[in-house]
Amino acid sequence: SSGLFHLLNYTYTFCEFSLDENVKRVVLFILYLVIFVVGLVENLLVIWVNWQTRGHKSLVNLYIINMAIADLGVLLSLPIWMLEVMLDYTWLWGSFLCRFTHYFYFANMYASIFFLTCLSVDRYVSLTSSSLFWRKHQHRARRVICAGSWVLAAAIPFLEVAHMQLTYDEWALAVSLATTTVGFLIPFPIITTFNVLTARFIRRTRPESRKHCLLIYAYIVVFLVSWLPFHVMLTLLTLDGNHIILHCTFAQFLYFFYDVIDCFTLLHCVINPILYNFLSKNFRSKLISAVVKYIPKDQGSQKAPDVLGHQIYLAKEKLRDISCFPKETLAV
Repeated sequence: SSGLFHLLNYTYTFCEFSLDENVKRVVLFILYLVIFVVGLVENLLVIWVNWQTRGHKSLVNLYIINMAIADLGVLLSLPIWMLEVMLDYTWLWGSFLCRFTHYFYFANMYASIFFLTCLSVDRYVSLTSSSLFWRKHQHRARRVICAGSWVLAAAIPFLEVAHMQLTYDEWALAVSLATTTVGFLIPFPIITTFNVLTARFIRRTRPESRKHCLLIYAYIVVFLVSWLPFHVMLTLLTLDGNHIILHCTFAQFLYFFYDVIDCFTLLHCVINPILYNFLSKNFRSKLISAVVKYIPKDQGSQKAPDVLGHQIYLAKEKLRDISCFPKETLAV
């Protein structure tokens, strides 16, 4: 994103704009730092807990852990972004690291979106399908889909990395349209359609499951709020000049807030673990179970009642979750 940022900055320097760049840099640094720390802890917990229960082949463990790894990859690029912001967007680490950082960020960003899309489709199929073939081969199919998603996510960013030094007209339009198409225009309708279908199916079969339906609708809203402003702004700034004419002040306003909106897209790395893991009673029980394993047992028999009580709690929570979703599709 910083390459387009510099190009847009050069394009609109003739416009006078009174907003304070120094304040923006401080705000960006704080936002990056908070997102990095909180997201890092959340996604590491998600990976750790699901890895502890990896023996249970389920939809959650497969898609969720891959999405958490992708979100973690996005977060690991933030320290360099923070340094770049504080250095007034001066890049000091050479062409190779510039290309690699961009590639690493976009590959993980696409992977996270792909896994979220696959999760939405798979949840609905698993809830509604009665196919014996699917029931028999679903785990193998998910492994193939996950591998394919990583390969596709790793291939797409080459478009930007390979053409970072082309002129603005040639490069920015192609990259921004590809980013918007692959990162939003294709996945958002799929995520929306299958989540709505899932919510309707649950509402029809389990009328008392209103909270689960609201959570599913929250998936759609969070994805829309996280990505729509960024893609609208990116498209407007890319088309301005040769394809559309924006008022100078409005264009400069968009440019000023471009990297702020870009920063807010990173909130999905913080919100995804909450929506898809921490709000799930099944995940919270697995988290407690994983933590209990590391509690010292030096008090001998005095710990036995607590462990037994925890096992009873896990059993109750498992039954409660299964009452709404099959074991395969516990994702809310």
